[in-house]
Amino acid sequence: MERVSSWNDVDLALREIGECDIAIAGVEGEVTISCNEIREAAKPKIAPYAAKKEHLEKLVTLYCEGNKHEFIDKRSKQFNFGEIGFRLVKSVSLPRVKEKIASLIKALKKAGFGDCVETTEAINKEAVSELQDGDLAKIGLKRVVRDSFRITPKLEAIEPAGGER
Repeated sequence: MERVSSWNDVDLALREIGECDIAIAGVEGEVTISCNEIREAAKPKIAPYAAKKEHLEKLVTLYCEGNKHEFIDKRSKQFNFGEIGFRLVKSVSLPRVKEKIASLIKALKKAGFGDCVETTEAINKEAVSELQDGDLAKIGLKRVVRDSFRITPKLEAIEPAGGER
C-alpha cells in the first residue's frame, strides 16, 4: 500500500499492520525456541568446564581460608591471571511478611532508631490531575490536554497469510 485516501484504505492498512504484528510475533517465537534449543544442546559441552571451574574455585578458597593471616594488611592479592581477596559483607535478614515489617518499623522507632526507617513521599498524579486549573497554577503546574492517536489492529479478525496461524 502506497497511500491511504479512504476509510476503506485505513481498514486495509490496519489489516496489513496486524499481519505484520502476527508475522513479527511468529519470527520472535521461532528465535526464542531456537535460542532455547541451542542453549539446551550446549549444556553437555558446558558441564565439564562448569564442574572444573567449581572444583578449582573450591580449592583456591580452601587454600586462601587456610592462609587468611596473609590477608590481614591487604585484603586482596594480584596474580598474573587474576585477583583473589576477602571483603567484609554485612547483611541483616529482614522479614517479608507485611505484619512483621510493620511491627519491626514500630520497634525501630520506639528504640530510637528512626533513621533506620525510610519514608518515601511521592506525588499522587491522579489526585493532582483532579485539581482545578487555578489551583494548579498556584503551585506552578498547568494542565495539558492532548488528543493521542493510537492504532490497534484486531489480530483475531485477521487470517494469516498462507492460511496458517
